[in-house]
Amino acid sequence: MQTDNAVAMSFFGLVRREMYGSLNRLIVISALGGISTAAILTAINSGAQAADKGSVSLWSATLFVVALFLFVKTQHYILITATAEIEAIIHKLRLRLMDHVRHSELLPLESIGRGEIVSAITKETSTLTQMSNTLAFAAQGAVLIFFVAMYVAYLSLLAFGLSIIIVGVAGVLFHAKSRQLAMASHEASNLEHRLFDRLMDLLNGFKEVRLNSSRSEALFDDVVEVSRAAANIKIRAQSETFKRMVFLQSALYGLLGAIAFAVPTFGDALGTETVTKTITALVFVVGTCFGLVQAIPIMSAANTAADNIERLEARLLATIPKAQIEVVEPPKRFQKIEMRNVVFRYLDKWSDAVFQVGPIDFTLLSGELVFITGGNGSGKSTLLKLLAGLYKPDSGEISFDGMRVNDSTRQTYRELISAIFPDYHLFEKLYGMPDPDRAEVNRLLTEFRLLDKTRLTDGQFSTLDLSAGQRKRLALIVSLLEKRPILLLDEWAADQDPEFRRKFYYDLLPELKRTGQTVVAITHDDRYLDEMDLPARRLRMEDGRFVAQQTVESS
Repeated sequence: MQTDNAVAMSFFGLVRREMYGSLNRLIVISALGGISTAAILTAINSGAQAADKGSVSLWSATLFVVALFLFVKTQHYILITATAEIEAIIHKLRLRLMDHVRHSELLPLESIGRGEIVSAITKETSTLTQMSNTLAFAAQGAVLIFFVAMYVAYLSLLAFGLSIIIVGVAGVLFHAKSRQLAMASHEASNLEHRLFDRLMDLLNGFKEVRLNSSRSEALFDDVVEVSRAAANIKIRAQSETFKRMVFLQSALYGLLGAIAFAVPTFGDALGTETVTKTITALVFVVGTCFGLVQAIPIMSAANTAADNIERLEARLLATIPKAQIEVVEPPKRFQKIEMRNVVFRYLDKWSDAVFQVGPIDFTLLSGELVFITGGNGSGKSTLLKLLAGLYKPDSGEISFDGMRVNDSTRQTYRELISAIFPDYHLFEKLYGMPDPDRAEVNRLLTEFRLLDKTRLTDGQFSTLDLSAGQRKRLALIVSLLEKRPILLLDEWAADQDPEFRRKFYYDLLPELKRTGQTVVAITHDDRYLDEMDLPARRLRMEDGRFVAQQTVESS
C-alpha cells in the first residue's frame, strides 16, 4: 500500500507527468487569474474606503476594470485549456493501456482479469474527466488564497497568525484518516472489478444460467454479496468524507468568528477599519475555500482512479517482454518446429504447481497433419497454446528452423500461425487484411454455406449474428484468408452438424493437405479419424504427456 502522500498526489502526479511543458503555462495563467481576483478584492476594498470618505477613487475603478478584464480572459483560457489537457491525458492513457494489453503475454494478462482492465480504460478515465474544471478551480484558488493570506498579513500579523493556526490544525485533523479512506476506496474499487467479472459470467453464460435455476440463484447471490459489500464500504467512506467536509467548513466559519470577536480584544491598535478589511478579505476567499472543500469527493475519486490506472499500467508493463522486435513481413514458410523437453506449470496463488504439462518432445514438419486426442483436462489446449507461442514454457525450448523461440523471436514465430481456440473471438472487420480477394471470400462463404448469412463489405462483415457452428465456420474462413503456414484447431468440429463435420474430415482437411498447409487439430472424433484415408499422425495425451502415437499412411 502506498503512503498517504503518494495516494494524495496520484492525480496531480499523473497530471504533472503527462502534461509536460503545458502544465507550466497553465500554472502561470492560473497565477495571473489568482492575481486578478486578488486585485479585484483590493480595488473593491480601496474603493469602499474612498466612498466612506465621500470620494470616488479613479485608481481603484481603473484597477477593478483591468483586473476584471484579466479575470475573464484567464478564466476562459484556464477552463478551456484544462479541459483540453485532461482529455488529451485520458486519450493518451487509453491508447497506452490498450497498447500495453496488445503487447502483453497471455498468461499474466489472464491473471489480471478483464474487470480491472475494462474498468481502468472506461470508468477510471471517465472519473478523471470530472477533474478538468476542478483542476482549474484548484489552481486559481491556491493562488488566490496565497495572495489573500499576504494581504491579511499586511493588515494584521495577529489575524494572519491566528488564521495559520486554525487552518493548520484543521488540515492536520482532516488528513488524520486519509490512509483509511484511501484503503477503503481501493477496496471498493476491487469489489467493483469483481462485480464486473460476475456481470461477464452472467452475460457470457446466459444460456447456462437460464437452464439451471440453482446456478442462477447462486450467481445472483454472489452478485448481491459483492455489490452490497462495495456499497457499504462506499457509504462508510463517503460518510466520513462528508463529516470532514463539514468540519472544514465549520473551521472556516470559526476563523471568521475568531477574527471578528477574538482579535479586537488583544488591543485597540488594530482599529475597526483593519478588522473590517480583514474579515472582508477572508469572506472573499471563503467561497473559494468552500468550493475546494466541496470538490474533495471528486478529488478523492480522481486520486483513486489515477492510482488504479498507474497500478494497472505497472502490472501490464511487467507482462511485456523486455526485448521486442517489429515484424516487418510475416514469414511465408517454415521447415520444422521442435519442442524439446518442454514443461509448463499452472500455479496457484501460493506459487504451487496445480497441473503440469510435459516434459514434451514434439517435432512438427511443414505440410504435416497432426491430430491430438485425449480426455478433458489432459493438457491438449495448453499444449496448443505452447505451440502457438502464447504460453512460455517454464523449462525446455521451442525452436523453428533451428532458431530458438525467445522474447526477441517469439512474435516472428507467432506470425507463422493462425489458430481457432474454443474461446475464439470474431472481429467485425478483417483487421490486418486491408485488401482481401473478394472472389476468394465469396468462394469460401459459398463453400461454408454462409453467403446468405453474411457478406463482406468494405472489409467488414455485415453481421456476426450467427449460430455457434456458423460462427466457427466464419472464424475458419478468416484463418484461411490469413494464409499462414500453420493452422491450429482446438475442437473446431465440435459445434458443427453431422454434414459439416464430415465435410471437415473428408473434404476440407484433404484439401488443406494437398495445398501444403500444416494443420494441428485437437479432436474427440475418433470414429472419423479411424475412417480417414489420409497421411496423418495421431497423438494421445494423458496427464499432460503424450502416451501414444500412431502414424497413418494413405492407402
